[in-house]
Amino acid sequence: MTALTILHTSDLHDRLDRKRAEALGFLREQAGALLLDSGDAIGAGNIYVRRAEPVLDLMNLAGYHAMAIGNREFYFRRRGLLHKTAAARFPVLSGNMRALTGDLGHIVPWTVLEAAGERVGVFGLSREMIRPGHWLEGLSDVRFVPWRDVVSAAIAELRERVDWLVALSHMGTRRERLLAEEFAEVDLILGGHGHDELHERVGPSGTLIAHPGHYARRAGVLKLERDADGSAQISRKLIELG
Repeated sequence: MTALTILHTSDLHDRLDRKRAEALGFLREQAGALLLDSGDAIGAGNIYVRRAEPVLDLMNLAGYHAMAIGNREFYFRRRGLLHKTAAARFPVLSGNMRALTGDLGHIVPWTVLEAAGERVGVFGLSREMIRPGHWLEGLSDVRFVPWRDVVSAAIAELRERVDWLVALSHMGTRRERLLAEEFAEVDLILGGHGHDELHERVGPSGTLIAHPGHYARRAGVLKLERDADGSAQISRKLIELG
């Protein structure tokens, strides 16, 4: 069986340049890989919106398949929230954010991707920016729901129809460890927010939690295979992008 390859970045903070975007695109094409990002890609902060986010054009150039909403991509008003990632030509994911009314447009909970003959369910988890019940909810068009409910819903919706189930997370390491301990059905957790380089196996099935660092300095390269008995074999290495 051909191994599935995933390329992973996080916390780009508008530091992705054309050279590194082209390198990611070359690697993606050569390996037939999925290219995923765990959020905080853009330059704007949590509480303001910029006219344009050029990093998204570079991510389009590289051929990203999906990204999670990080705290940088968050905004408390729906219009501003959608504007921040409007230039992305790939799925933008957050399962634990909800619109007060209606939906969140191009921001969706999960997506199903295909590579190397495998179907991959990817769901997004964002950092909780407004605690449920906090007075700031009165100013916001967005509500945060419990992340455990989102994971349960993703498992129910996706697990039986995909070969791999991947959490694309910007929640931070503490919650990602809880996810691994409580939901063995999730094969892989690709995380961010902490700006760290992490490679840790957690929980009853040794779920891999991987963080690739920040500022587009490195990317994670993950190889996913299944043994004859169906058990997952996942390895990760970091590569320099420049």
